[in-house]
Amino acid sequence: MFRVDVPGYIGDLTGLAARLRSGATLPEAVPLLRLTRELLAWAGHFAQAHPQAHAELLPALAGVIALKAKLLLPQPEPEALPEEWDSEPFAEDAVLEGVQALAELEDLVRLLSQRRREREGLIPAARLDLGLPRRAGRAAGKQGLARLVRAAQNAVRDVSGPLVTRERLTLQDALKALRAYAGRLRVFRFLAVPTADWGERTTYFAALLEGVKDGTFDASQHEHFGDIVIGALTPPPE
Repeated sequence: MFRVDVPGYIGDLTGLAARLRSGATLPEAVPLLRLTRELLAWAGHFAQAHPQAHAELLPALAGVIALKAKLLLPQPEPEALPEEWDSEPFAEDAVLEGVQALAELEDLVRLLSQRRREREGLIPAARLDLGLPRRAGRAAGKQGLARLVRAAQNAVRDVSGPLVTRERLTLQDALKALRAYAGRLRVFRFLAVPTADWGERTTYFAALLEGVKDGTFDASQHEHFGDIVIGALTPPPE
C-alpha cells in the first residue's frame, strides 16, 4: 500500500485529499512533485510484477505523468490581478487536483491488487467425466496434412464452379433472359433483374439497348437516375 508522509499526516492519498478540502493540511505542506515521483515508481513496480494489469493502469498513469510534466515545466508568470482578488484559492485548487489525480491511480492499483489476491484463492474445479463417447482424433503428420490439402482442393472446386458460370454471361445470354422476362411479365423494372455484380448489370444494360434498337423492348425513365421500366413491344423470337 502506498503511504503518504507529510507534515501533520501519514496515510493514503484519499485521506490527504480530504484534509486539503477541509483545511486540516495546507497546500504548501504538500510536496506534490515528490509524491508524484514516488507514486509513479510504486505503480511501476506493480505493473512489472503484473503485466496483465498494465492496460487497465494506462489511463490513470497518463494523468499522473501529465501532472508530473506540468510540475517540471517552468511556470509562466502570473498575470497581475486586482488587489481585491485573492490568488491563494487558485494554488489550493491546483494542489488538490494533483492529489486527487494521484489518489485515483493509488485506488486503481489497490483494486487490481485486491482482485488478483481474490483470484489466487480460487481453486479450479475438477473436470467432470460424463462418460460420453469421444470423437476420434484427426490423423496427424503427413497423412493428416494430405487430408487437409484434399479437402481444400475440393472446397476450391465446389466454390469456383458457380463463379465460372456467372462469369460466362454474354450479351446474347443477357438479351435472351430479358426477352424471357418480357414474355412472362410484359412490363418489368430493370433493377428487378437479379445480377451477381455490376459487371453482369452492365451486360444486361447493353442487352437492353440492343433490344430497344431492334424493336423488342420499349424502355422509359421518368426521372434522372430513376428506375428503368421495360415493356415488351414484340413477342420474343423463338
